[in-house]
Amino acid sequence: MHIYCKGFCYLCGNPLKIYMKSNNYEVRELIRKYKRIKPLWLYNNECFYKLFGSQKIKRTCYSCFKHLKKPNIEKLRNREIGKTNKLTIHPLSLSKNEILLWYEGLKRYIKREFKNRPIMIYNNI
Repeated sequence: MHIYCKGFCYLCGNPLKIYMKSNNYEVRELIRKYKRIKPLWLYNNECFYKLFGSQKIKRTCYSCFKHLKKPNIEKLRNREIGKTNKLTIHPLSLSKNEILLWYEGLKRYIKREFKNRPIMIYNNI
């Protein structure tokens, strides 16, 4: 069982287009069952392309694509004179650590389920 991502967001660095692979049919069934028990919302981690500058296209997550914009001149002015020091909005996409915590829970769940279940052996005879 492995977890993969297609790349990382240019702005926030969160993984894009996350998917899991497994060679065992029983493990795939347990992954589907665990996703129903403890859902993982990856809608904001989808890959979108955004134009930066003149003809520079970068991969971004949906959250950065939709919500993060360049700050206007008033926000920059307020930051320079010390009224505010916060310009960016935190992205809604899941970070690498949050996904790995969910994945560790999945591994513990699969280990516990296989402990209580007889292992099926497939023969190609």
